[in-house]
Amino acid sequence: MRYLLLFLSFSAFAADNTINIQQIGNNNIITVAQDGSGHIATVNIGASSNVDNTAISIDQKDSGIKTANVEIKSGINNGVNILQQGAGNHIASIQNLNGSGNNINIDQNGSGNHEFRVLNSIGSVNSGNTITSTQSSASSQVFNLTLDGTTGATVGVSQTGAIPNTGSMTIQCAPGTCGTYTYTRN
Repeated sequence: MRYLLLFLSFSAFAADNTINIQQIGNNNIITVAQDGSGHIATVNIGASSNVDNTAISIDQKDSGIKTANVEIKSGINNGVNILQQGAGNHIASIQNLNGSGNNINIDQNGSGNHEFRVLNSIGSVNSGNTITSTQSSASSQVFNLTLDGTTGATVGVSQTGAIPNTGSMTIQCAPGTCGTYTYTRN
């Protein structure tokens, strides 16, 4: 029996970028790469049931307004990597973080303003989540991190280069269960 293999490659170009993904099921790999123009990427996981062991990578580069929104309503062992580089306003947002063993990495560098938010709602359960963020540029940098009901989290935020730098961390946890939190500003 003979088999015919056919590979097709497509390229698409647009003036603006927008991507919306609602993912159900476990063990997924989501990769978004956006170069130039309006950049908006929104990924929603765990809306109807747990989404576990999912890797999300959002890479937004150069010019325009970059906005990356990831919502993790329910799930364990998910990885989120957001890289935003170059000119333009950088905004990264992790919303409704609810679950355990999730690893979030946000890297914002180059020109423009940088802002990230990691927020969960009251009554959320967060156990052993890791959040790492680096902001580096010559213009202002802002972050807002709010975790409620957290146990054993590891959080590291670093801001370098720009003045003014501002940020806030609000952590709600039982004594002795909070984890490790660091903020470095150079």
